[in-house]
Amino acid sequence: MGELSVIELDSPPDDFLSDEPEGAAFHQAFLSSGINEFKCRYLAIYRDNQRVAVVPYFLSTLHPGTLLPDGFLQKILSPLKLHIACVGHPSTDFGAIDGEVTADIMALVNATLAKKAALIAYKGFTSTLPLSGFTRARGLPVAVLNVGGDYYSGLDARRRNDFKHKLEKAQSLRFEEHKGLPEALISAVFQLYLNTYKHATMRFERLTLAYFEKTAAFSTYLLFFEADRLIGFAQIIEKNHKALFKYVGMDYLHNRQYGLYYVICLKGIETCLREGFHRLELGVTSYHFKRLLGSELIETSLYFRHNNVYINWLLGKLKFLIEPTDTELM
Repeated sequence: MGELSVIELDSPPDDFLSDEPEGAAFHQAFLSSGINEFKCRYLAIYRDNQRVAVVPYFLSTLHPGTLLPDGFLQKILSPLKLHIACVGHPSTDFGAIDGEVTADIMALVNATLAKKAALIAYKGFTSTLPLSGFTRARGLPVAVLNVGGDYYSGLDARRRNDFKHKLEKAQSLRFEEHKGLPEALISAVFQLYLNTYKHATMRFERLTLAYFEKTAAFSTYLLFFEADRLIGFAQIIEKNHKALFKYVGMDYLHNRQYGLYYVICLKGIETCLREGFHRLELGVTSYHFKRLLGSELIETSLYFRHNNVYINWLLGKLKFLIEPTDTELM
């Protein structure tokens, strides 16, 4: 198999995940955005001095309560904290390793991360990973829409009419689409993002204003105005005919009035159809509407292992606390 070695990197190589929307440019922008909750790093794996994989990971202090919806259990577990080294990225729904994923590579990665944190995890992976001694828990599925030129003709008449009515409900709004984000609107976009962040039942990363500045160059923005006031946006990142709704923000006082979230999604589909994108990732949560759009829910997994056998056993027994409930999947 050849001799393996590892080099730790502060930032990803320029060819990292080169076919993916969340490739090197996204990772490098995130690193420079001042999001201090996470320390993102990369392991370059070499076999006989030839690079065969790049593994992204982040270090953080995990408060188990943040993984739970608001309620009694969240309040009980909020004071607890665990130092964690997690393979993946704090801001991506899907986990991705660039290159080979073999048992010997995973063993080297885990031996390296075990020196950094007692708890090792893998976040958002869709296939079975060759991991020894890890507990596998269900993660939140990711809604993925296959978008083709005949998208609307593939819907039944009831849904086509429903979507038409939703767009008509918001026809008084002014809609703009921008490659990049106008500098004058960055602050307003950030405030709408904070609205959505505070409204969410589960929160993980909290972005900074700098994130929107750093990622603007490779993003498309859908912007929705009531008169001259920005009340909603979607950030779309695209590459290789694949697009994803990275972040959505809105003024919730206007969401019910205009059906704003639905309109944002429908306008995003129109953009994909026009630009020839084949796949649109709509992210996690709000599954009912995303199913109506025709999305497939792609299952993900969270793997974890603690270096203390007793804590590891206990975490395995408590994995149901972090798995999505039937209510969350609706």
